[in-house]
Amino acid sequence: MTWPNGEVVDVESIEAYAEEARLVAHPLDDGTIRTPDWVIASLADVSRWASRMVLIIENAETLKRQASADLADARAQAVLDAAGFPVREQASRVRLATMEQRKAYDRAVVAFEKARRVGNLLSDYTGRVQSIGKQVELTYRHGGVS
Repeated sequence: MTWPNGEVVDVESIEAYAEEARLVAHPLDDGTIRTPDWVIASLADVSRWASRMVLIIENAETLKRQASADLADARAQAVLDAAGFPVREQASRVRLATMEQRKAYDRAVVAFEKARRVGNLLSDYTGRVQSIGKQVELTYRHGGVS
């Protein structure tokens, strides 16, 4: 599985893209004067990232499902491999045999959840920028008079 630029989709790339998108939704301080140009540029930027997040979340979910399947396969093989050992050892052998797959699955789940949360954050940020845009519009419409 690869990104449109040919880069391999892995946990690290999902985390990096999600973090880059998260930075777009920076905190909005009250001391900055907003202009219509700022509103338009901000909405365009967040819109670009929101559309990218669809692919990022899709790839994160696919990676999570693959890791889940790998863990299930490794667990099934470990159960078969542990069958000849005493019953009291079997669960421990299965757990030890699947440690790497379990770690990979946990990392994939965390990456997916982060990507999903960033997608939600971008949606919330869009609403905040739109609200500011409405305030800027009203200010310009009334000539800046309070």
